[in-house]
Amino acid sequence: MNTRYRSLTLLAEVLFVGLLACVASVFAVTSLAAAAAGSVVLTELAADARTPTVRRFARLFGAALGHPVAVLAPVGLLAIGAVDVVAVLGGLPGGRVFGVVLGLVLAGLLAAGLRGAAAWRPGLRWPGVLADAGRETVSDWRGSVGLVVAVVVVAVVVAQAPAFVVVAPGLLVLAAVAVRAR
Repeated sequence: MNTRYRSLTLLAEVLFVGLLACVASVFAVTSLAAAAAGSVVLTELAADARTPTVRRFARLFGAALGHPVAVLAPVGLLAIGAVDVVAVLGGLPGGRVFGVVLGLVLAGLLAAGLRGAAAWRPGLRWPGVLADAGRETVSDWRGSVGLVVAVVVVAVVVAQAPAFVVVAPGLLVLAAVAVRAR
């Protein structure tokens, strides 16, 4: 296949995976499983040139939801983040310093979540995958900074052009797969 057309095909497939991940994580509590399914599909695409399909994504998504941690981790992150943000905005003494520390911790947790999603494969259990991802988040801090920058860039793009929200998860999954592969 012509290189020019292959790059357009790759872009279309990444955007397709982003759409699937967006639909699968519409309630936010399934976002970890959706990112994991998307990362497996994108890894297969890069390694074996296997075209992503809705059926394959759905099977992987179901397998990723097989352990309760896949739902509890995003719920816990959302709950703790919301309570902390309310505390900072509510006038917590030392709130400015606490807000900076909170931002760094939440950024690290997002990077660890993306790393965990990129590392998950069918048959692996989420607690072990997320524990390894947490260690990698600290040991490979350059990759973690890259993932945080990707999250910030995607957030800015979606804030400026909300229509990109449907493909944004695919871009984040692609960034996580790229960081893991390097």
